Amino acid sequence: MQKRSDLSDVQKGMIMGFRAKGGSISETAEFVNCSRAAMVKVYRAWQNGTVQNQRRGKCGAPRAIDDRGERRLQRCVRADRRATVEQLTTKMNQGATKSVSQTTIQRTLLRLGLRSRRLVRAPMLTAVHRRRRLEFARQYSSWTSTEWRQVAFSDE
Repeated sequence: MQKRSDLSDVQKGMIMGFRAKGGSISETAEFVNCSRAAMVKVYRAWQNGTVQNQRRGKCGAPRAIDDRGERRLQRCVRADRRATVEQLTTKMNQGATKSVSQTTIQRTLLRLGLRSRRLVRAPMLTAVHRRRRLEFARQYSSWTSTEWRQVAFSDE
């Protein structure tokens, strides 16, 4: 038998479902393989609406950029891939009731995987990248399908 804190979310859901179907306390505890006291505490917490997911972090200050703000930031980045952190910060703070710092924007970009750690103030798509892409396109755009087949099936 397990303690209440050791019950997984699946087991807690099983408790709610079994009790909702009309199972007794003893039957539910036996079905979930936990103590009666743990089962009663979980079910009572669910009835009172105080069940919280223990895996979700609720400690510390609330995040400055919530999910909606993250989606807005992603749209700003998609609209202008060359925008720096400073430019993204000014776009995010336009018309916003709560201003956000450049550090917060940078951390959010890193968390979303939109920027590498080396590029703190550099644009996301620099002239070097654009030039390399154009050179590659020019070099291989004139190839015929037979030339591509030869490269694909070569032993090199």
